[in-house]
Amino acid sequence: MVVYVNVLEKAKSNYQSGIGKTYSPADVEEVWKQVAQFIRSSLLKKRAVDIKGLGRFTVQEYSMPVSSIYTIWTHRPVFYLDKRLCDSYHIKCVRLFSSDKISVVSPNLTTIASLANVSRHAAEDIINEVVQAFCRLCMEQKDLELVLPSLGTLRILNRYTDMRYSRELVRAVHQDITDPVVMASHRRGTFKEGADGGALVRWQGK
Repeated sequence: MVVYVNVLEKAKSNYQSGIGKTYSPADVEEVWKQVAQFIRSSLLKKRAVDIKGLGRFTVQEYSMPVSSIYTIWTHRPVFYLDKRLCDSYHIKCVRLFSSDKISVVSPNLTTIASLANVSRHAAEDIINEVVQAFCRLCMEQKDLELVLPSLGTLRILNRYTDMRYSRELVRAVHQDITDPVVMASHRRGTFKEGADGGALVRWQGK
């Protein structure tokens, strides 16, 4: 059985950071809860979110014609680990095609701070502390996990990236199609669910 190091817990236990001094462990949990909610909301609007030093949460979008009338469209949330982490620590991450029409945004720190009831500076500092903890664990070649409430769980296992989005989110992103013709063809397509109860999609490098 694999024992993962929890990134948030690791960040909280770092005596050199401001966690436990300037802001509490509860603040860390709440800020990352709001970060996850921001990413979720953005993915549903077909917008990618970049978190500096960590990676990009985006949507894979492609179509496959099955006849002269019908086309199957697929939308799936995917995650691309920061390329510098991949190159520096030899971590594998599958990089699938994603549409260049998808806009890329950064976390809205003002909104996140307001919802988490902390200052904007504290929200930015907390996000940076957690990302740094993530990077340190990658450097130490640890099997790690970063839990993102309502979004999913990001794991690094044996140097492979494994982002498991929540079942509800995957369904919402996949079914967000409004064109009636596309909807008809979409229903004729297949969509395979994951075997475990926590996710529909599992991207894993090979």
